[in-house]
Amino acid sequence: MAWNGWTVVDMDSHVREEPAKIYGDYIDADYRDKFARMKHALDSNAEKGVGAAIASSRYAVVAPIVSDNPMGDHDGFGSVGREFILQHTGGRRNFGRPERGELRAIDQSVSWDYKARLQGMDDSHVDVDVIFPTHVSSYCALHDIGFESALYRAYHRWVHDFSAQAPDRLKWTVVASMRDPLEACEEIRRWAEDKTMVGIYMPPNGPNNMLLDDPALMPIYQVAQDLDLPILIHGGTARPPYQPGTFDLQGTWFLQHGLSNPWAGMASMGALVGGAVLSRFPRLRVAVVETAAGWLPSVLDRFDAHYIMSPGHVPMLKQMPSEIVRKSGQYFHGIDTWESTLDYVVQRVGEDVLLFASDWPHGDTAWPEAVSQVAEWETITDTAKRKILGENALRLCNRITV
Repeated sequence: MAWNGWTVVDMDSHVREEPAKIYGDYIDADYRDKFARMKHALDSNAEKGVGAAIASSRYAVVAPIVSDNPMGDHDGFGSVGREFILQHTGGRRNFGRPERGELRAIDQSVSWDYKARLQGMDDSHVDVDVIFPTHVSSYCALHDIGFESALYRAYHRWVHDFSAQAPDRLKWTVVASMRDPLEACEEIRRWAEDKTMVGIYMPPNGPNNMLLDDPALMPIYQVAQDLDLPILIHGGTARPPYQPGTFDLQGTWFLQHGLSNPWAGMASMGALVGGAVLSRFPRLRVAVVETAAGWLPSVLDRFDAHYIMSPGHVPMLKQMPSEIVRKSGQYFHGIDTWESTLDYVVQRVGEDVLLFASDWPHGDTAWPEAVSQVAEWETITDTAKRKILGENALRLCNRITV
């Protein structure tokens, strides 16, 4: 499992949830009829061969969107589906290290077969997976907020049962309803004693462009601090709650997937820091993952400059943004393991901030080479590698014990 005796915690792994197949035994009785209608829509799309997606697809049943246009000739007519990156039956292009040849195919059963998942973790030297859903937070596009919350509850029951089959290695994140923060707080408290739940999942922004310093979200931050649970910010391309870059890039996957997550990460970090969320909640820990890390030094330079230039626009901020990120011990940030600037980011941001994050089993993961991509850096010290691969995650998610 572990690499060279070092503990490895993957702070961005996923299940590719299939609600039509997994929610039936978990949905609240009051919403079974509505869920049956949603299931029928998903099953019908699967039968048509267009995929059973709730979001991120032109055929999605909750939030359809064009996110598969090519560049140069935008009339692609959906000929290359956006979700192709999740569906690989053969070898995969080694986009991070192309000179090394293809990466292994991903067994999608790891999303529901815990034994297959543990084998995949062993193959990639990962001790603990922190599991995020793929599209669950996109239920915020539903008109019925009660149904949205019921679907979150169903997912929590299912992923708890999934993780409980290997509780020392599989950990999960509770999805906070940003449209109903009080219900979110109640749901977080319901799971507070479950040691397989290790953090609170929130998108980089909420519905209707809500920023993470919105006053409505303060009860969630308070309960997170009270329960000593981290807030784990995770992005998602071209799906609700829609990130920056969703609607102004003409549905081109190359630009949306290349830029939207980093842009959302910048905005989420900026809101947490500029809105003084970490100052208001001095024991709160937060992490931003799946937004890349190479941009951190330059964006922190810009935030520092704008704090000095115009402090009146961040009236609650009392110290340099870069100092909060680097030295507070409250902020953590996930890397993309294939980023060529990783050693520079370690140098500028510090080795205590960064987290190993593979995005497995999504198609844009470097699995099973993700751990080795970090471990092989000759210009990063072993101390920094140990922290990135696991030690920082253990400080962030202190419910994880190895």
